[in-house]
Amino acid sequence: MSATDFDPIVDTTRRAEIVSLLKRAILTGKLEPGQKLNELRISEQMRVSRAPLREAMRELVQEGILTSIPYAGTFVIEVTAKDIEDAYSLNQVLDEFAIERTWPLRTEVFFAELDRRHAAVKQATLDIDTTRQIETALQLHGLIYEWADHPLLLDTWQRLTSRLQMYFALHQRARNEPVPSLDVHEEYVRLLKGKDMKAAQRHAREHIALDFEELVAFARGLEERQAAKKPGSRKRLDN
Repeated sequence: MSATDFDPIVDTTRRAEIVSLLKRAILTGKLEPGQKLNELRISEQMRVSRAPLREAMRELVQEGILTSIPYAGTFVIEVTAKDIEDAYSLNQVLDEFAIERTWPLRTEVFFAELDRRHAAVKQATLDIDTTRQIETALQLHGLIYEWADHPLLLDTWQRLTSRLQMYFALHQRARNEPVPSLDVHEEYVRLLKGKDMKAAQRHAREHIALDFEELVAFARGLEERQAAKKPGSRKRLDN
């Protein structure tokens, strides 16, 4: 794998920007699942001290896309087919419940925000910006959780979001394209504005399952590569 280059950050207090750069590297595949983060090299490339970098890394550990192993370092989480199956199956159940809770609470303000977020997704798609497309797509899907008037449901969704970001990015890599088609959310938005709640729930389940098997197969391939890199593996791959 080629070296990952990071642009320097002028203001070393901007932890959020460090988090954003690290997350973008993960979502675009510059930092791969299972890869160890080289603190010294990253801090030198960003031109920041290691203290804010470590704070940013701890934030991403809390989000669940980095993992810290004592005496070993900090790594991008490894992704397994079961991880994806668990996350997607939970997402399907949560979406169905969130739509049910939100349905009677919808207003013109809700519909306007739905359109605004949908437009943001389409703009990111037109810009072929993988990270922003994923972020805006999750913000679009997150509206039903924000509107459901159920704090525990929203908290569960927010905990799941970082993992879904990573899995969506893997999905794009599995399809060998930076962003999905421009109209991928058209039906989702149309049904959320409509009168048939069951149809909206059914489409949400189908939308989540879109190309699911392809992504799981890609994850299984990653598992094999990760296993081959571990010490003692007969199929260990050269770096």
